Amino acid sequence: MAERQTAEQIAEHRVVSVQWQGRTKYTYYDDGIVKITRYKKRKIYWGRIFAALVIFVLLAAGIVQLIKAALTAFANDKTEIQVNSSLAAATSSAEESAAEPAVTDESSAAESSSSTADSAAEPAYSNMNLTVCIDPGHGDYDKGAVTSDEKYESDQDLEIGLKVKEYLESCGVSVIMTRSEDVQVSLSERCAIANQGSADFFVSLHRNSVSDNASESGVEIWVNSNQPQYDTALAQNILTALGTAGISQDRGVKYGYSGWSDQNYQVNMDTVMPSCLIELGFMTNDTDNELFETKQTEYAKAIGDGIIKTAIDLGVCAEDGTRKLSEQLLSDGKANVTQQY
Repeated sequence: MAERQTAEQIAEHRVVSVQWQGRTKYTYYDDGIVKITRYKKRKIYWGRIFAALVIFVLLAAGIVQLIKAALTAFANDKTEIQVNSSLAAATSSAEESAAEPAVTDESSAAESSSSTADSAAEPAYSNMNLTVCIDPGHGDYDKGAVTSDEKYESDQDLEIGLKVKEYLESCGVSVIMTRSEDVQVSLSERCAIANQGSADFFVSLHRNSVSDNASESGVEIWVNSNQPQYDTALAQNILTALGTAGISQDRGVKYGYSGWSDQNYQVNMDTVMPSCLIELGFMTNDTDNELFETKQTEYAKAIGDGIIKTAIDLGVCAEDGTRKLSEQLLSDGKANVTQQY
């Protein structure tokens, strides 16, 4: 019987050829030695693989559901916080307005010596017992339209919104803001802030734009497609006051959604009080941009006076500010008011 050689000894020989038969490997060396290697068949456990895939899919689906639930809870918390903070701000502003003494002749004389723009902001009313929600459009990453010199609509909406708030508060009005800084607020959140704050009026502030016609100019105000009388009166009173302040063109009160008269802007559809959306001039028109830059104070006063005039006309308040309506003013023509209230 031939003496068995070790692996080291075999490795010293030169391989002549290699042959396969099934799972058996035959290695032939130059001195006649043949090395036989048998490979076992590896079993693939398909059942285990399938079960693992099923478990993975279920785990992934569970994780997705947890993430969705967390995001929903976060959004709800955010809305509640914004509503509560807006209500607190409105209550605080009302208390401060009630505590302020009447303006003396001396202080009036001092104010009259200031600039023309400042004098335009002198309140035409006082101690007005009503609540108004002001909604500066867009915000954060949603910049809206942009001027040729890269001024963003979201910033200008906030600028005029804060001026309207300041003017209304000087008239004793409680003001709720949907945003007071450059943050993103969803349309649903904006409506919830106004509804839960029991606002009597809701005014959304925007600027217009058109890409193919720089000559387009003027102010237009949008109202619910059902054409509620209260909402229409609000829009018309504001537009008339803006016309007195000075605009390039009165484009009128419009109903529905731009291009679709049977549709609505969400803020005019899901709020329950009289509401309107103001397009305060075109950002693609140089004249409108100059007017917006130079007449913000006048525009803020016009918007505020238009709101207060509507409150007086509809019997919400008397001219001296005394509250006549014992509850929140609701729109007289929105579908959601009939369904929910």
